[in-house]
Amino acid sequence: MNSPHMDYSLAPRASGPASWLETLLVSVLAIGSGVWLTPDDPLQVRGDFPWPVLAPLLISVRYGFIRGLASACLVILAFFVLRQQGLAIYADNAPSFIVGVLVCTMVVGEVRDLWDRRLQRLQMANNYRQYRLDEFTRHHQVLRVSHDRLEQRVAGSDQSLRSSLLGLRESLRSLKGTADPLAAMADPILAILGQYGSLRVAGLYRVEEQGHVLPQALATIGVMGALHIQDPLISLCLERRELVSVRSNLTDSGEQSEFSSLQVCAPLMDTEGKVLAIMAVRQMPFFAFQERTLSLLALLAGHIADLLSSDESSLQLADFDAQHFAQQLKRSRIDVQQHGLSASLYFFELTEPKPELLSLFTRSQRGLDLQYSVRNQRGNDGLLVLLPLTSAEGAQGYMARLQTLVHEHFGPENSLQKMGVRVLPYTLESAGQLEGLRNFLFNECGLNDQQMVV
Repeated sequence: MNSPHMDYSLAPRASGPASWLETLLVSVLAIGSGVWLTPDDPLQVRGDFPWPVLAPLLISVRYGFIRGLASACLVILAFFVLRQQGLAIYADNAPSFIVGVLVCTMVVGEVRDLWDRRLQRLQMANNYRQYRLDEFTRHHQVLRVSHDRLEQRVAGSDQSLRSSLLGLRESLRSLKGTADPLAAMADPILAILGQYGSLRVAGLYRVEEQGHVLPQALATIGVMGALHIQDPLISLCLERRELVSVRSNLTDSGEQSEFSSLQVCAPLMDTEGKVLAIMAVRQMPFFAFQERTLSLLALLAGHIADLLSSDESSLQLADFDAQHFAQQLKRSRIDVQQHGLSASLYFFELTEPKPELLSLFTRSQRGLDLQYSVRNQRGNDGLLVLLPLTSAEGAQGYMARLQTLVHEHFGPENSLQKMGVRVLPYTLESAGQLEGLRNFLFNECGLNDQQMVV
């Protein structure tokens, strides 16, 4: 507040008895100096310039109209006193001198007050802008600190869908022999769903085989409270077997509670349509209550349900790896059909036996990718590679990385084609392509229904 840019005043503010004392002292000093220097004409009315008039002018400039007028009145009072004492020169030009002193003092005082009022308005505007600038600076600093913390948070943790599902899969693998994996994994499951859905209050509830919801929560976020299992949103979710939510206009108008105490209800349903549990969301932020977030929650719930259960249609396969691969391939097809998320499938057929190349393929596997080694009907060894949640552009990046690994291990002159590897790509990008996928697996890749099911 004491910085120079905050000072818009011409002179110290007129306040208190000090200003009146200074007015009196300056006026008396000007009159006394005239009496002492020119006793015949103390106010120098007959001189070249009436110097004592400077006293009210200075007071007007310094303190404004009122105190300047008071100083002028003191000078005029001295004029009448000197005239009463017998100075004849003051009797001839009394009106002109009095009017001149008053007019000059009032003009200077009024101009000073006018500029002082303007400067006060400027100072008020400047104070307001300074306040807004300080407020903006504080908000900017808070946003900067928040952004730095967010960067540290993102840099210190892997937030992708692939890595989250991979971590959940590893946690599930560590629970070998657990009779109830859903109860054991309830907390991390709800934590992942809450992270990607920005959920504030939610709970995970088991669904029995008859389709009844158990009111006891397996895991909760926030204070969920008692769940009314006859809630219309829960009934609609179990009936449709898909994620349901209240309309956004009900949430905006505050009429949501008249329809349901929940905002979102999502089933954990595997590829065979078996509902293992439901996630009931009682409160989530307004910015997250949109189709993109809800679709993401439905996608995650489906993948998590697949991790918790086995695909019955793939149980006919003798190989466990084939069962797991078939189950994930079916989940990728459901992602394409319901959520529009692409996936890529590759079959690498080795026309010549090269165990070291198969070992290289195995080492190049990414976190969420799936590989299945198989021998096709043409008698060649091959490797099926599924790239979930990967578009055609991402698959090209995978192939470029694989070619780089081949150059590094077998020399820059070698490539997959030169080493006798037949690369068959297939992209799952549109719904209703079951026949195309079967043609790719059974005709192009040379597999049979004992090795893979679709």
